Amino acid sequence: MMHRRHTAAFKQEDVMRQNIRVLAITSALTGAVVALFPLSGSLVAQEERSVHPAAKSYDGAASAEHITVTGANAINATGVTGRDIGGGLMRRQTAAKSVSEVGRDFIAKQSPTASAFQLLRLTPGANAGASDPFNMQYGGGSFSVRGLDSSQIGFMFEGMPLNSTYNNSVDPSEWADTENLQSIRLAQGSPDLTSPTVNASGGVVDMTMRDPSRKFGIVADATGGTYSMARGFMRMDLGEIGHTGITGFWSISQSEADHWRGTGHDSKTHFDTGFLKRWAGGSQAKLAISFGDAHIYNYNYPTQAQFLSHTSSYNYSNVFTGLNTNYYKLHANPQDSLLVSAPTHWVLSRNLSLDFTPYTYYFFGTTGFGTVLNESAIYTGTERLQLDLNNNGKIGGSQLAYMPYIEETSRSGFSTSLRYHVPHNDFVLGQWFQYENDNLFSQYGRVGANGAPLNAWGDRDYYVTSGGSPIYAMASHSYVVSNEIYFGDILHFFDNRLRIDLGFREAMIARMGINSLPGTQYRTNLNTSEPLPTVGLSWTFNSHHQVFVSGNTAFRTPPANAIFQSAYGGRITSQGNTNLKPEYSISEEVGYRYTSDRFMASVTFFNYNFTNRLLSTAVYQNGFQYSSVINGGGQHAQGVDVEIGTGPIAHFRPYISGEFLHAKEDNNLAVGNNFLPTAGKTAVRSPKFQIGFGLDYDDGHIFGNASVKWVDKQYSTLMNDQTIPSYVQANFTAGYRFNDWGFVKHPEIRLNVINAANNRYMSGAYSIQSNARAVRGLNGSMIAASGTPTYYIGTPFMALTTVTAGF
Repeated sequence: MMHRRHTAAFKQEDVMRQNIRVLAITSALTGAVVALFPLSGSLVAQEERSVHPAAKSYDGAASAEHITVTGANAINATGVTGRDIGGGLMRRQTAAKSVSEVGRDFIAKQSPTASAFQLLRLTPGANAGASDPFNMQYGGGSFSVRGLDSSQIGFMFEGMPLNSTYNNSVDPSEWADTENLQSIRLAQGSPDLTSPTVNASGGVVDMTMRDPSRKFGIVADATGGTYSMARGFMRMDLGEIGHTGITGFWSISQSEADHWRGTGHDSKTHFDTGFLKRWAGGSQAKLAISFGDAHIYNYNYPTQAQFLSHTSSYNYSNVFTGLNTNYYKLHANPQDSLLVSAPTHWVLSRNLSLDFTPYTYYFFGTTGFGTVLNESAIYTGTERLQLDLNNNGKIGGSQLAYMPYIEETSRSGFSTSLRYHVPHNDFVLGQWFQYENDNLFSQYGRVGANGAPLNAWGDRDYYVTSGGSPIYAMASHSYVVSNEIYFGDILHFFDNRLRIDLGFREAMIARMGINSLPGTQYRTNLNTSEPLPTVGLSWTFNSHHQVFVSGNTAFRTPPANAIFQSAYGGRITSQGNTNLKPEYSISEEVGYRYTSDRFMASVTFFNYNFTNRLLSTAVYQNGFQYSSVINGGGQHAQGVDVEIGTGPIAHFRPYISGEFLHAKEDNNLAVGNNFLPTAGKTAVRSPKFQIGFGLDYDDGHIFGNASVKWVDKQYSTLMNDQTIPSYVQANFTAGYRFNDWGFVKHPEIRLNVINAANNRYMSGAYSIQSNARAVRGLNGSMIAASGTPTYYIGTPFMALTTVTAGF
């Protein structure tokens, strides 16, 4: 029965996979055709400097102006201007809500291995806990904004959503190399009306890739540093292709590094490419592609006790002895990813425009663990098997096996919006549609005499039943259809000084889950629909002063793995729950901005209320690491964000940001027939104070950048009985930029130092818990500890040297 049932599921899976591949290919070809086929008119004349306003992101105003600088306007080969406010940590914003943005002047001076999380760490409310400094580990460490973690933040790359609808997770190691990122924009409080996401109850991050240059050129850099870190990068701008008006670039990078604690070696190969076509009148089409191939070994994340009792070398074991499941080679994590997006903007008439973004995403990766199998009791679901695994002619011994958590994900979709402008009104009507297919499975893999799996990917060299079928420890399939329609209006009065934003979204999510393990519920469904109104108002006194107020709603669906039954040891250990309510948030902001060419400042007061607060964590069971969810009930918060930056003052550009956050849980947490007294406790991952400081110096030749981030203590349990102490991390950059050497343009040498003071600290919660110690519940009886939180560890002192030049 198990074999027939599983085969039937995979036949259906094969059909679904073929459909997804068709959608993926269709989206990619659509993007390519749109990018390469002329609409009408001639190419907009552009030479050294390309300045174009971004399409309006229906958030109360146009997005900040995106500027690509090349040739004489740049003072280095990667786009640094030396003029951006705060050293590239602030850009002009006009939306009726809180928005922060970092640009090339900051990005280009950081370590080329920095992740998007780390590049945002100085912005108000952002709390980034690194897992490794080389941006190769899956997940990129912890990231939260105003106490809300990355699963509650929508991440976008060139208009395509990056969050998995299966568990809302993201992986910064998949995204474009830092040399190709033009800007990263963080909206701290809420998504834009047109944002293609349903999990952004905590805000949205938008990443924009640089535009190709209209002239042929090559940029290359090489980096070497601590822990045998070595990285090479090369980008070739193709210039204008023929006389088509199409420009393009492609790039490749290769990274290698040893683990900074314990044993392990990681490597990553990454490709980016982009094409752009513009027409007179403002129409444009773009094609952006990122592909990554990584082969890494996971870190072991310690408890607080393990962190305090071990040295910085704490990790998986580097010694293999017989049945040692803790051997580091059993914790492999190979993965491939492909991102394709084709954002287009068509000006149909003087008053009418259309934005259309088809996209596709594919991922195949494995998270490995070690386990010991009892030959007389091997379970797949609730079915017990007896097999001679070690081929010694008898059944009853133990055998070390590799347990790969294999995930194959594909999703394709499009977002489209029609905009109509008349005096005093900007109307928008749009839709976002996406289909995602997640296939998660695991079969027991064979291990060699040296303790390493015969195949780290886990899709071959595995044990089979007497009938020749794989022995599945997991076999679940999730199909998710996301559909969102929206409409809105921006009203303009008093010569555009008063703007009123009104919008409404209706989000609809349909899920089907199939669990092919014997004895488990085979099929389950979960459908969700939420109305999401939004309103904003801004008053611009003059070119310098603006005030705004906004009110927004957002929601997030529970992770799809919550609807599946779990089995361990031949019995059902947890029931799938299709009655979980989605997380729902209502947020309000009131803010003020001052903007000039020399000085910028903003202050935002915010309030949010959550019902059915979903908290993401990690759970280990039978060797597997699952993304799981804890229902934290209601939560509310109030706070204030501040940021200030200046233009060059004697070549110095300072920046400072800060946040005060008062986040509290509203409800006691039900545990069986009892309740944990969590009401009134401080919310997890919610430091009360954060302060960021940046100071940039650049005289055209000598340059430097220093940054300091102080994060107050934060809790890792709902009962506040375990704490991440406050910490400080300081990074700095120093370098020299030479004059051109013949055909070598803007050569420079740069030193990046990470954690300059070599502080040892826990940088974030890897997994949270309800209570780390036994607690007396509200009915008088004791409630046992739910488990012990585990933590990301801040990286120690590191130095990296980079040599960069253009050709």
